[in-house]
Amino acid sequence: MKDVSEELAEHLNTEKNFTSADLFELVLANGNTYRYTNADCDIVLNNHTYRHDALLIRRQSISLQSQVTVDTLGVTIYTDRDHAADMIESTPVMAVAHSGLLDGAKLYLKRVFFRTSGDLPSAAIIGTISLFGGDVEIKSSGGIKLELTVKSKTQGLSQEFPRRKYYPQGAYSTTQSGRITASTDTTDTTLIAPYVPRREVLL
Repeated sequence: MKDVSEELAEHLNTEKNFTSADLFELVLANGNTYRYTNADCDIVLNNHTYRHDALLIRRQSISLQSQVTVDTLGVTIYTDRDHAADMIESTPVMAVAHSGLLDGAKLYLKRVFFRTSGDLPSAAIIGTISLFGGDVEIKSSGGIKLELTVKSKTQGLSQEFPRRKYYPQGAYSTTQSGRITASTDTTDTTLIAPYVPRREVLL
C-alpha cells in the first residue's frame, strides 16, 4: 500500500493524462546525498534540488510480488565523455564506481506528479509517491554506462542469526579408542567469530 495525499489520490482517480517524472536520491555510506531527475529541468521539492543535467538515468519497471522475495530494481546511468557535471564526491561517477565509494550506498526512487495546466518547472507539484528503495550493487561498469542493481531490505532476511558464533577452543579431545573427553583446563579460550553471509545467498 502506497501512502499519498488526498489531493494526489483525487488527481490520479480523475485525470486521464498525467505529467510526472522520476526522482532519484542516492545516499552514500558517509551520509552525503545526491539527487537527480529524468525531467527536462531541475525539480525543487522540499527545498531540495533534483538535477536534470548531471546524469542520464533509466530504470526498469517495478513489479509487486505477493510473497516474500528480494525485490530488485535495475538502474542504468549514462555519462558523457568529459564528465563535466556527473561529479560525486568530487569524482566522476565512473571513477566512483571503481573506487568503492558506492559500497554501502542506498538509492530511493520517487514519482512526482504535476498539474497539467502549466509547463515545467512552473507547474505546481501535486505530490509524490515513493516507489522503491534499497541497497546499491554494481552490476557492470564500462565506457559511459554504469549498471546498478538496487535490492530491497528483504535481502537481510536471508542472513543467519545470531551473527556471531562461539567456538570453544581445545575444550574436547579424542582418545585412541575413539572416546571424546572434555577438557578440565580452565585456561581454555573461546573464539568469537563474526558470521559473514555470502552475497549470492538470497531468499
